[in-house]
Amino acid sequence: MLIQPTRKPKEKLSNLRQQEALLAYLLILPSTIGILVFAVFPILASMGISMTSWGGLTQPSLENFRSQFNGIENYQTALSDDRVVRSIQHTLTYVLLSVPIGIAVSLAIATLIHNLKAGWLRTFFRTTYYLPMVTIGVAVALLWQLLLNPQGLINLMLSWFGIKGPAWLASPEWVLPAIALFSVWQGSGTSVILFLTALSNVRKELYEAAQLDGATGWNAFLKITLPMISPTIFLVMVLSLISSIQVFDAVLVMTNGGPGDSSTTIAVYIYKTAFQYFKYGYSAALAWILAIFLIVLTLIQWRVQRQWVNYDQQ
Repeated sequence: MLIQPTRKPKEKLSNLRQQEALLAYLLILPSTIGILVFAVFPILASMGISMTSWGGLTQPSLENFRSQFNGIENYQTALSDDRVVRSIQHTLTYVLLSVPIGIAVSLAIATLIHNLKAGWLRTFFRTTYYLPMVTIGVAVALLWQLLLNPQGLINLMLSWFGIKGPAWLASPEWVLPAIALFSVWQGSGTSVILFLTALSNVRKELYEAAQLDGATGWNAFLKITLPMISPTIFLVMVLSLISSIQVFDAVLVMTNGGPGDSSTTIAVYIYKTAFQYFKYGYSAALAWILAIFLIVLTLIQWRVQRQWVNYDQQ
């Protein structure tokens, strides 16, 4: 005689899963509310503000929104604003200076640290190069303002080699390279840590096989190391591009966009438009243009990376 299996264990299991699901929803509820209130709502509000002529001096209300609504006028104005064009040019110049140099310097430093024999030296340099990342950015920028002074330490060191240093932060030609130099120094810490992790994951068997084929030193670095750490190079490049395009605090503290507007980047111009010229609506429109540009740039990078990034780590 066959015994029919009882359904009670299944019902208990189903009830248990429902209770676990309910508990999971309750646990993520506070985070979800926080994201909706402090992230999603401000994003939607900024989109609405970007379609108004609101100056920030009147009470934000639905009635004011209706009376000051101007559609896409702010976006059309931005496309013909010479200061927007110049600030974008300054931003792109800064990106072209800081991102490639930053990646090359970080990779070189990480390679040198990785090849150190003494473990305590690796730990020392790894900590040393990460220190700028945990230091207050404004304080570091003020320190570099002194270093880049015409009578500062950098020009003094150049004079030892017979080179007369420029007035870094007062010269329209040198101000962006000077800020890029500061950013490379400040931002190299995170990149060095990422590259060190990637370098430690490259299998030694690959180098041994390459050595048997006669590939050592620079050839092994080009043929093995670079392809194997290419996903990390891509990650560092994306992060560096996004942070460079959004550069703000270093420029504001060191030059306030000057001399003239020769170091006014798009992020600084957005800030000034809102808090100095009191054009909140126009500033929000510029911020949305920047956000869309960043999204498109990231998508292009993601598309192009398939041509050169090697994910085959086996």
